[in-house]
Amino acid sequence: MCDAANVQVKTTVQKFAEKEYLGSPLNTMLHARFPQELAVFVRTAALTEGVSESTVIRYACTQWAKAEGYYREPK
Repeated sequence: MCDAANVQVKTTVQKFAEKEYLGSPLNTMLHARFPQELAVFVRTAALTEGVSESTVIRYACTQWAKAEGYYREPK
């Protein structure tokens, strides 16, 4: 088994973290409650990727929106 796919995902999340500051301003705040298992996953992913928990959640939401055909790339 190869970890190449995992390496690409890490690079993608880190690129997203760097690029998000160039896009739309982060001026809207949402609050959510998570089951403990999901919160542990988000925190672990953030530590593994070297980004914030908020970045992991924004990345996941952006990928979901793209899959649903909703997301537009910022200008």
